[in-house]
Amino acid sequence: MRDLFKIGVSRAALKYGLAIAMTCAAWTIDLLLQNSFNEISSGLFIVAAMISAWYGGLSSALVSVALTIGINIAFFNHPHLSLAVGLHGPERLIVFSLASLLVSALTARMRASSRSLIELNHDLEERVQARTAALEESNRQLEAFCYTLAHDLRAPLRSIQGFSQLLVAEHGNDLDPGGRDFAQRIGNSAERMGRLILDLLAYTDLSRANLKLQRVSLERVVQRVLQKFGSEIATRQAEVSVDPAFPDVRGNSAWVERALSNMLDNALKFGQPDRDLRIAIRAEIRNRFVRIRVDDNGIGFDPKRHPYIFDVFVRLPVVEDQSGTGIGLAMVKKSVEKMGGQVGVESEPGIGSRFWFELPVVEGGD
Repeated sequence: MRDLFKIGVSRAALKYGLAIAMTCAAWTIDLLLQNSFNEISSGLFIVAAMISAWYGGLSSALVSVALTIGINIAFFNHPHLSLAVGLHGPERLIVFSLASLLVSALTARMRASSRSLIELNHDLEERVQARTAALEESNRQLEAFCYTLAHDLRAPLRSIQGFSQLLVAEHGNDLDPGGRDFAQRIGNSAERMGRLILDLLAYTDLSRANLKLQRVSLERVVQRVLQKFGSEIATRQAEVSVDPAFPDVRGNSAWVERALSNMLDNALKFGQPDRDLRIAIRAEIRNRFVRIRVDDNGIGFDPKRHPYIFDVFVRLPVVEDQSGTGIGLAMVKKSVEKMGGQVGVESEPGIGSRFWFELPVVEGGD
């Protein structure tokens, strides 16, 4: 208690000592400048009250105003030693007092608001740091859970797929056509579930990945993608046209290749069965970005699906082929956005689709 009392007395002494010091300083300046000016504005004493209010609060400002009034009353008959109240009448002192009290109150309130804002920002920063730490810990736990779950799920899925294949291979003759079909469906479903788990893990890794962007040759990426899909292009007898030259972009070579591969795979997969499949891979510069397009004359889809076709678990609306996991286009969007670009699609049912993504162009020696 004694220590707290000493601290309180010390703070009061500093607060009121500041008010006395500022008032005396204003009075001294007033006296010194009288040789240069006929009248010194009461602004000096108002500033003293404002400084006292800012650092010491309203009570400190009141001490400053009271001391100023006392000085002027004491030297009422000596105008050259005060605010010249003796020349202008008591009205000057009343106006000064009211103005000083108003300004001091406003200053003290501004200071209190400033302190409250600083404390609020500090408290908010601490809360953000605490919640960020909690979120990071939650993400680590979720990541560990996902990997454990994926590992534990893939083992029984492989068993289901393997036993279904053995059932068909070794006991297929004992099953009727319906039984063999059921066994085959079990194996296919297990295989698709395994692919879905792997794609989910890949999407999670992509969301957490940090990479250094670098110069990427689109020409080399396009060549690798065409080589990868060479046999499928030949099987589908697709006509694929490619621009003669592609500009370089800033990104990650593997991610750019994956994005282009996914779009070309969709173009090959969803062609019209009653007409020759034509695909075009184009690139155009648009405001310091390169837009890479994959155009096809396939089945297309409803434009109403455009806004969410790149969401997770959204598949292209195709009846014949449901082998996709619905994560491919979501991974394209995530990877392109992490490289500083964006994706989009234009499509019409029965006419075809145009999938595209944009990446920053690399100019000159960048």
